[in-house]
Amino acid sequence: MTEKLENNYIAYHLTKLEIEKEYESRKLKYKSLTDRTEAQNCSQVLQDFLAFFKDGHLFVTEYPNFSEEDLARTKYEIKQNIFNPNIHKVFDSDTIEGYWTDGISKFMIIKNQNANISFEYVAVIVDCDDKTKIGEIKFAVNDSKHKYEGFYYTNRYASRYVKVTPYKDNSLLSIWGGITWGRLNSREEPVYNPTAPGFKKIDNKNALLTIPSFLIDAKDLNQVLIDNEKELKSTNNLIIDIWGNTGGNGIYFDLLSLYYEKPIHNERGLAIASDDNIDYFEKFNSNKGQDNPYLSVIKAMKQNKGKIVPGPDFGTLEMNPEKTNLKKIVILTDRSNISATETFILHSKAVSDKVITMGDNTGGVVDYNNINLIKLNCEKHGIYFGYPTFTLNDRIITQGYNKTGIIPDIKINNSVKNKIGFVLKYLKNN
Repeated sequence: MTEKLENNYIAYHLTKLEIEKEYESRKLKYKSLTDRTEAQNCSQVLQDFLAFFKDGHLFVTEYPNFSEEDLARTKYEIKQNIFNPNIHKVFDSDTIEGYWTDGISKFMIIKNQNANISFEYVAVIVDCDDKTKIGEIKFAVNDSKHKYEGFYYTNRYASRYVKVTPYKDNSLLSIWGGITWGRLNSREEPVYNPTAPGFKKIDNKNALLTIPSFLIDAKDLNQVLIDNEKELKSTNNLIIDIWGNTGGNGIYFDLLSLYYEKPIHNERGLAIASDDNIDYFEKFNSNKGQDNPYLSVIKAMKQNKGKIVPGPDFGTLEMNPEKTNLKKIVILTDRSNISATETFILHSKAVSDKVITMGDNTGGVVDYNNINLIKLNCEKHGIYFGYPTFTLNDRIITQGYNKTGIIPDIKINNSVKNKIGFVLKYLKNN
């Protein structure tokens, strides 16, 4: 993995002189550690190693390829440790304990009392379409300063390393692999889609658009915009709630057109010329016209192997502005906001002076972008190394966002319970 990192990861090349001594020492330490690590724990050790770079876009992930015998063995172990799904108790909403849903099934996260399972918390299936799975473990994790690590089990009983993080006042749960669970107030509460966008007209001047995830189909967000077009265009103030939104894809451009005033001038970033990066950019090179943003970077990489070159040239993005009554757009931000959610914030601020950000700093995973996945030599556990292929601009070392996150225009303290009320009060007085 370190060979792939050193050949392809632009941040390594931009900071090599400053980090080389510490990095090489870390390599030796983890080389010894990985030699003693069992295969099922390999991803966790590799992820710990990558934490050195403090870049959420640098990671390992698993796409397991277990044999039928392995899957049957894991299924047997899970069936031997069935939990009682009928536990009824009032859970503390300040912890991850409680009832949750992924939009299809219901889960109960409880503190583990089973000595056969070496994890602090287990997520147990309490309702699903396949009733034979009720009582089975869905994931098992340990708590490390409210960041949870452990193993997640697919429907076919393949296990994979996972991190689980609560967001949005502990009402959303982000699970590695693009999975989001939403909290249920009780076991009896109906399931709902925790990633579904929604719209609400608050009063004759204010409206609320909630976007829990950008890892959804663009049509789902666009449909909400279409269904509520009249209200969106007639309201004076639009509050966009992206708390708990950990990114996904750039599906928000139709939304930007509602408050578009000026074009987005995309800056060129930096990339390292390597065979893997050339292969990555070639995937997007079907358009051979002059407006292809990847032509120049591919050409530069082929001529300058091992060197830093300018990244893709996305040029200037102009949009057709919509006629609306919008006077202020407030985007509610928090530490969960990373990656595409941060680019949404930056693009929103770029297209309109009406945009105000409120809340907390974002997570700071935006300086290095566009992930390439490379398969490592672990067929059974299907471990892939993910890394960003180019920088946001050519100034990220001194003027990047990763160290602090994107700082909001107006901070909302965590002690404020009614944050929407805080925003409405601000809008009324300003």
